Amino acid sequence: MALNYKMKELIDAMTQEVINIYDIQIPITNIDEVVRSMGGTVKEDPTIDSFSDGKIRKSGSDSFIIKVSPYQTEERRNFTIAHELGHLFLHMGFQTNEQRWKKQDYISYYRNGNSELEYQSNEFAAAFLMPQDEYKRVMDEHTDGSLVNTAEIARYFHVSVSAAANRGKWLGYLKW
Repeated sequence: MALNYKMKELIDAMTQEVINIYDIQIPITNIDEVVRSMGGTVKEDPTIDSFSDGKIRKSGSDSFIIKVSPYQTEERRNFTIAHELGHLFLHMGFQTNEQRWKKQDYISYYRNGNSELEYQSNEFAAAFLMPQDEYKRVMDEHTDGSLVNTAEIARYFHVSVSAAANRGKWLGYLKW
C-alpha cells in the first residue's frame, strides 16, 4: 500500500507548518529537545523492542510521551521519533483537532506494520527530518552533476542512507 501523490503533498505541507510553528531548525540535531519544546517526553523502553521501534500516547491535556527502543541506531531512533510525531499530529489530533485529542486518553500508536496510518507517519517523518527545500540545497552540494552522494545527505540530516535515498526519489530528485 502506498500513499497517493495528493496525500503526500498534504502531509508535507502540514509537516512544514509544524516546523514553522515550533521554529524547528533543520537539520534537527537533538530531536528529544524538539519533542520537549512541543510538550512531550522521549523515554527509552527496552520492552518494546520485539514489538516495534516506538510508540506514542497522550500523557496529559497538552502533553505526550514517546517510548523508543534503545536497541536502534541514532539515525533509526530519529526516524522513529519523527514517525511518532506523525501519529501525534496526523492521527491523534494534537494541536489540530481538539475533539480527537480529547479521545486519546487510552490509545497508543506503535511504529509497526504496513497500514495506511503507518505510511502516513513515515511520510511525515521523512518530510519533518528532510524538508524539501533543504533537501534540494544539500543534495546540490553533494552531487557532481550525475551522481548524488546520498551518504552525505543522510549524514547531514541524521538519517539512514535508505531514508535519504527514498526521500530524494519521492521528491523526484533521484531515480527509482
